[in-house]
Amino acid sequence: MPLLEVRRLDKSFAADNKQITVLDSLSLSVEEHDFVSIVGPTGCGKSTFLHIVGGFEAKTGGEVLLNDRPLGSPGPDRGMMFQDHTLFPWLTALGNVCWPLEMKGIAKAKRMTMAREYLDLVHLARYADLYPEQLSGGMKQRAALARLLALDPQMFLMDEPFGALDSQTRELLQEELQAIWRSRRKTVLFVTHDIDEAIYLGTRLIVFTARPGRIKADIRIEADERTASFRKSPEFFETRSRVWDLLRDEVLKARALEEQ
Repeated sequence: MPLLEVRRLDKSFAADNKQITVLDSLSLSVEEHDFVSIVGPTGCGKSTFLHIVGGFEAKTGGEVLLNDRPLGSPGPDRGMMFQDHTLFPWLTALGNVCWPLEMKGIAKAKRMTMAREYLDLVHLARYADLYPEQLSGGMKQRAALARLLALDPQMFLMDEPFGALDSQTRELLQEELQAIWRSRRKTVLFVTHDIDEAIYLGTRLIVFTARPGRIKADIRIEADERTASFRKSPEFFETRSRVWDLLRDEVLKARALEEQ
């Protein structure tokens, strides 16, 4: 049985006296331990899809099931990470990572130890006592990732979490996330505009059509090793070429919709 089952999902809303369909009869099964990258043109509904799965946005029709149970409001079974770090500014990095552990009722001494271990996992142990305003963009996202790991949900929902970072920091965080995923094997839905990022991180890559969003392709990425050398491999470039061929027409369609 799939961990996540999406059946004929629809999402629409009214704007300027028109009904806008964002997602149209979208169906998707996600197995436990899958890392699913989702790419598509601007406005195709990929972030909307993620927010529906997270319980932050209501669907118009269809079913979304986790462990064969309908999903409702946000819960600890799904952890969300946004492009904006969403750290609590009044808490240190350590305090932010302690927060979900405190919500679980873990005793203070134990949660402090656990939080430091999570910060160490994302290479932030030296900065545990700094506040978000004292951290760089990459450090903030590391802290947000550590907090997500502390929450320990069944599924990670990641909406362009590295999109605002410089390219060097972004690649390093991709490598760290990939290493963490390989050690912990959490199920991940990862939305991105970056084809290279999607290929490097994902075990599957979903291509959305232009609005209304449907699934155009579901590509399995078989590479066992995701070291930096994978980015230079023939398999990587072949997959990138295939994905861009699929995506290019959708980007042009999305541009035409914007010009209407």
